[in-house]
Amino acid sequence: MISWKSSLKRLNKEYEMAMKKKNALDDLLETGRISQSTYEMFNKEFAGAVEELERQRKDLLDKMNSKMRGLEEHIRTLEVLLANFEIQHVTGEVSEEVYQREISLLSTGLEAARQELDAVKEAFNQLSSSISAPINDVTMQEAEAQTEAQPQENAEVVETENLEVSETQPSESPQEQENPQTTEVAELTEEKVEGEEKQEA
Repeated sequence: MISWKSSLKRLNKEYEMAMKKKNALDDLLETGRISQSTYEMFNKEFAGAVEELERQRKDLLDKMNSKMRGLEEHIRTLEVLLANFEIQHVTGEVSEEVYQREISLLSTGLEAARQELDAVKEAFNQLSSSISAPINDVTMQEAEAQTEAQPQENAEVVETENLEVSETQPSESPQEQENPQTTEVAELTEEKVEGEEKQEA
């Protein structure tokens, strides 16, 4: 299998799984089974995974674009050779036997190259349209969440700046406090994704 085809298949599969997990997490929040802070913690992880898929998507698009340029150049070369043989055949510069053999080979090569070019273009357009928009939506949501959280963090710094050490919050970080929830939400998310996959099967 051509490398770009296997890469496209893998990327589509990983992206689909990431979106299923994201939807499962959204459902957990909407049904009140997890808190907003826990949701944001997991959503940040999903956003990082999606950003990596976006990077891989761009790399694959670059390779496919290079492949298309190579095929277009190959097609032009074959067309020039075919035209030359046609002209030489008309002017009697090549024998009928040589003409028939070379034209057959060139025509077969042209057909194969054009079919491959069409396949790469179709996959290129599919990858550009079907993955780019949803990925950008997820990363934008993550950016908005960080923007909204920033003023609150600044306010907490100003409020606690002049307090004595004995009056500050416990040393345990929010992330450490939420660790018990992390295992529970991970299990709930995986169960929901597995349930959806069984229904699809």
